[in-house]
Amino acid sequence: MQIKVIILTETISPYRIPVFNEIAQNLKEQFLVLFLGKTEKRQRWKIYKERIKFRYEVLPNILFQKKGSTPYFFNPTIFYKLIKYSADTVIVSGYYQPSSFFTIAYTRLFRKPLILWCESTRYDERYNHPMIEAYKRWFVRNCAGYIVPGKASFEYLILLGAEPKKIHLAPNAVDNDYFTQASDKYREDQEQFRQSKGYPKKVFLYVGHLIDQKGISDLLKAFQILSKEQPHLGLVLIGNGEGEKRYRNFCRDNQIKNVFFEGFVHQETLPRYYAVADIFILPTHTDRWGLVLNEAMASKLPVISSSVAGAAGDLIINGENGYTYEKGNIEELMETLKKALNSNRELMGKKSYEIIQNFSPQRCALGVLEALP
Repeated sequence: MQIKVIILTETISPYRIPVFNEIAQNLKEQFLVLFLGKTEKRQRWKIYKERIKFRYEVLPNILFQKKGSTPYFFNPTIFYKLIKYSADTVIVSGYYQPSSFFTIAYTRLFRKPLILWCESTRYDERYNHPMIEAYKRWFVRNCAGYIVPGKASFEYLILLGAEPKKIHLAPNAVDNDYFTQASDKYREDQEQFRQSKGYPKKVFLYVGHLIDQKGISDLLKAFQILSKEQPHLGLVLIGNGEGEKRYRNFCRDNQIKNVFFEGFVHQETLPRYYAVADIFILPTHTDRWGLVLNEAMASKLPVISSSVAGAAGDLIINGENGYTYEKGNIEELMETLKKALNSNRELMGKKSYEIIQNFSPQRCALGVLEALP
């Protein structure tokens, strides 16, 4: 059967599976996903193959990746695969992989429309070199259309020269129903879980890599100040990374109590931690989106984020379901944590749940389909 749409994306992410399943429901066998690799060194999540309901292939690849850094996949068969399937439209998620360059060469040679699925923002610290920005502008000029998850990426594409009328919104999403139902279930015995872990009555939660780019040092310093005033508070950190040992030593050397390093947690266990938390915090210095905010909001939590997270402008209404603050500003972060503690957290959690209903896999898939020529 003739392939109508190919999506070229990096790895098999559990967060994209529900979206690709929704697209496949519409396009059936005419839809194919080509993964540049099965996984990369920073990723420890499980690959839930039983949940995959769409056609896909993992391309042969050579992975170039320094510890904790962005992965680069070299896919020697990419040109052959694109010619073999000869899709009507190719969607590429990002512009910095070698295969993205070969894809643009293919679409120009065979006069196929190329659509860029872009999550980058002007706050992204990874790609702000002038030569890289020039390359991105060239890449954007050679695309027939664009898909973005939210406002920050929309604005950034316009800065790169994209025509606003060609940009389509496909809001980033997680499986909201799963996180809502699972966290609700775990709340029934949250007190028992809290006691088994030794958590205090009020808990801040972070989920993600334990690296400086995620603002963990800022969070620990803000919590250090706040916990002196309110010693009944706890901070739970889910994840691992190259900074973990340093952060543990910081807590030990400064006698910061009630900081719990829980390590990496798979998706099926995460709702238990969302259920026991009072407030979710993403103190990132650079994040194209921040899907953990989606998860926390689907779990009915108030959320705090630095303003540079790509999702912040779309998901957080200050004072209604959470707060944003200036990245790296430890004093403002500490005051924001205080503010959240003194707010009606139950009401804020309900508002989070209400907002996140507009950020579903179904809505994301619809945005992708609307972008097709």
